[in-house]
Amino acid sequence: MTHTRTLSARRPGRALLVAGTLAGLLAVPASSMDYAPSEAAPRAATTAVRGPDQAPAPAPDQEPPPAPVLSGDPETPYARVAHFYAAYVDVASDPGSNAAATALRAFYLTPAAQKRLADWERRNEADGVLRAQNSPTAWRVTPEGSGMGSTWSTVRLTWGEGKDRRYTYLKVTTELESGKISEITEKY
Repeated sequence: MTHTRTLSARRPGRALLVAGTLAGLLAVPASSMDYAPSEAAPRAATTAVRGPDQAPAPAPDQEPPPAPVLSGDPETPYARVAHFYAAYVDVASDPGSNAAATALRAFYLTPAAQKRLADWERRNEADGVLRAQNSPTAWRVTPEGSGMGSTWSTVRLTWGEGKDRRYTYLKVTTELESGKISEITEKY
């Protein structure tokens, strides 16, 4: 499997990728992820414009509030989908990451899903997990429902930035018994 990337896919840099990953993890419903900001955390300083007779702004040497604590439940199917896409988008955006992408597929996808993706990739000359030839700038996973031993999630991939931003949507099916992804298809 060969990944091709455009210059615009690498432009946002590592910081944007990490921010997009964290934003995606926060988008997973609270039932699968805990968010517990520290009670003792100081409030962030405001940056309001102050007049000459108002109190000075907080000193620049004050520590920022701690980052939120993120956690996930590997038993929750859509949290596993979120973990997979977080890791996959990260490795797909790095040149020479084919071995890592293959290892992620082997861990998170059923053998039948891996075969279907390989067939799709041969026909379309693109990455079957992302349904594209480059890497998205962000992703988000939304649970959709479950039944008959499977659960479904919608993965929204963000391409570009600002006014040029566009989205693609994937339907991801996960087997409840194994916890592995059994199907990735375009949703719309």
